[in-house]
Amino acid sequence: MNMPGQRILRIALGLLASLHAAGAVWCVTGALDARSSDLAAFHAVAGPLKEKGDISPAGMTALEQNVQRRSSVHATVMYSYAAVHTITAVGIVTAIATIRRMSKGK
Repeated sequence: MNMPGQRILRIALGLLASLHAAGAVWCVTGALDARSSDLAAFHAVAGPLKEKGDISPAGMTALEQNVQRRSSVHATVMYSYAAVHTITAVGIVTAIATIRRMSKGK
């Protein structure tokens, strides 16, 4: 029951599964880095305003709290993307195993 091209299909699916696994790792890394990168971007923009006195301390605090909430949402979204990539990679690996079993006639 070995169809020509099954090997190519398994290789292509393997590459796709590898890309999804790498995507999952990248998303987790991004989620872990979300807070620090978001705060760094905030300070790069808000720092000059503070130095010029164009923003009050209360305004700066309110903006910083808003950035912290936003970075929490950012991290949650990245974790959900990682979950989707992981589930997709597992599904593809399952498909590869199924195709392999079918080709061996089991």
